[in-house]
Amino acid sequence: MPISNILTFFGFFIAIALVLIFVFVIFHNEYSKIAINKFIVQVNVLNPIVIKNVKLRYWITNGFRTIISPCNSCDLFLFENCLCIVRRQNFIIKVLFAPVLIASDFGVNRTIFNFIDMYKPDSITFKTIIKGEIDIRLKDPSYKYRRIDITLKQLTNEQVYQLEKIKEWC
Repeated sequence: MPISNILTFFGFFIAIALVLIFVFVIFHNEYSKIAINKFIVQVNVLNPIVIKNVKLRYWITNGFRTIISPCNSCDLFLFENCLCIVRRQNFIIKVLFAPVLIASDFGVNRTIFNFIDMYKPDSITFKTIIKGEIDIRLKDPSYKYRRIDITLKQLTNEQVYQLEKIKEWC
């Protein structure tokens, strides 16, 4: 009899935890949708080059701890002096993230996109062995010990050619 009580307790605990996680993801997605929609409204005027459904590897290293985000895809918005990444994660449920701006100079971009996190590229590597992959290593301006590694995967030759101008931003 006591084993059934223990199993019932753990069953309710797991169910409540899953409901709380699901509610958290719903509120997180709503916040992200607001930021994405605000970004899309501003971007329509600027006419960027848009690259949709790019596979993405996104790792955050914070000291000795690395956070790996599996099953990512993104939309890229390429401007004259910045690149914006709108990321989605399709793991168990779909999780949206607010746009991230990559630029070498924050001056003009800060006035236009004041609600987006901005990062300066530390290094940008176009892989020659694996065609269609670009590695971008970012510095966090507020936390010097945090590093973000992004790999854009399965890009076509035309998309790689369009992204060639980001090499100069380091």
